[in-house]
Amino acid sequence: MKKLLSILFITISLTGFAQKFTVTPNGLRDIEDSEKSYLVLEVDGLSAKQLYDNALRYIKQNYVNPDEVLKGEIDGEFIKFDTYVENIFDYNNSGAKIPIEAKYTTELKFKDGKVRYEIIFLDMYYFNTSLNTNTKVLFTGGLFDGYIIYKKNGKLFKEETKLDIENHFNSQVNDILVFLKGESEDDSW
Repeated sequence: MKKLLSILFITISLTGFAQKFTVTPNGLRDIEDSEKSYLVLEVDGLSAKQLYDNALRYIKQNYVNPDEVLKGEIDGEFIKFDTYVENIFDYNNSGAKIPIEAKYTTELKFKDGKVRYEIIFLDMYYFNTSLNTNTKVLFTGGLFDGYIIYKKNGKLFKEETKLDIENHFNSQVNDILVFLKGESEDDSW
């Protein structure tokens, strides 16, 4: 019994403080507070300016053209940048795997010891080259509105797509958190 309680306590400790997104009918939300479309990342011991500098370093090291993806910044206060992902996930459409592209804008706001991380624009779509049209992936919609995740009544329609989106964005949060803390894989040489 003590062993079970210990395992339960450790599991809650490890997962209870992790900031993660979840996909809801209303879009990306904080898994612990679905009213929030952003996460607050705690980074103890660093000033807003240090966090800003570390985020800028993340962008410069992870984007081919960092000056082009930067869409706005105020030194030590906020950064806004765009991301394009050629194949963010495959949407299962009646057995056919449809490769989905995504464009999104991330906004980071800095305070001493914490960063507000928010996806302020998200466009997910399949570009059909033969028809020269986009079919959008929608968080909520009718069956003929596009590729949907939730039906209009709020019922989950594509669990795999929901999980793929959560995995992508939570992985992005973890990647940038490493840089915000002043750590990166390049530091271990």
